[in-house]
Amino acid sequence: MNSNTSGHSYTLLNVLDKKILICDGAMGTELTSRGFSGYPESANLEQDGIEKVIDIHLDYLESGSNIIQTNTFGANNEKLKSYSLDQKIVDINKNAVSAAREAIKRHESEKVCKGPHFIAGDIGPVGKLLEPSGTLKYTQAVDDFLKQTEVLIENGVDLLLIETTMDINEALAAVEAARRTSKDIPLACTLSFGENGITLMGNKAGDIVKTLLDSGCDIVGANCSIGSDTMLEVVKKMRKADPGARLMFQPNAGLPVLKDGKTVFNETPEIMASNIRKYLEYKPSILGACCGSTPAHISSIVDIVSSK
Repeated sequence: MNSNTSGHSYTLLNVLDKKILICDGAMGTELTSRGFSGYPESANLEQDGIEKVIDIHLDYLESGSNIIQTNTFGANNEKLKSYSLDQKIVDINKNAVSAAREAIKRHESEKVCKGPHFIAGDIGPVGKLLEPSGTLKYTQAVDDFLKQTEVLIENGVDLLLIETTMDINEALAAVEAARRTSKDIPLACTLSFGENGITLMGNKAGDIVKTLLDSGCDIVGANCSIGSDTMLEVVKKMRKADPGARLMFQPNAGLPVLKDGKTVFNETPEIMASNIRKYLEYKPSILGACCGSTPAHISSIVDIVSSK
């Protein structure tokens, strides 16, 4: 269920206000596990890579995801420039949306549809610190994000998801770019916090809720950095800050550990689901998972949400 129309906002937000939607999990680690070794977003430039991305989307849809995120986490202009891929920004983002749409089409044609299904245009950090902590100007960050938001929205995503940000100013730059591109597309923004509920740049979980909502976000929350057990404290702080806000949480599958020479995450699907069950009393709108998670983790989250 995705479109290019101004019905974006009504459809998604109306559904969200009636039920919890399930997002997907990690893309990068899934690509690696399936034999793709390049920069994750470069998979969008070759047919074999695109098919791997589609297969990952399909596995998450099969596991019960309502929202799948495009393979565009590192597809903003500044980040792509680091890999000499900035000239391919349109193709990378356009192909990612097409891959997500194709996955939904295949899933809905072959299965009894447990929709609704939506495509989130995924937007990650630019990879540089903004002034005054770094050298990147706020206006330049806005321009970098704008090049990505324009392609994602033009190609029909149902919402934009700004994620894994550790600086509220960078988040606001991405929000500004999104709102310059579209006033009505649903917009989510999740920051990454430490165990103390504070980002590396000193932003507190309770404080950023109002800031982001006032800036034009429809959904705010947290993702990455910490496991599902520790994120519970962030969930509490955000809900306390605004009893009525739409909140979204996507924790990592625990912490990374070395096992047989490989980095793995230490939360099984069962452990993650058990921890996320504790989030439900704080009335989240969207739940999913981040680094180290798999379709099995999402399936377990679906089970606990369905049984509440």
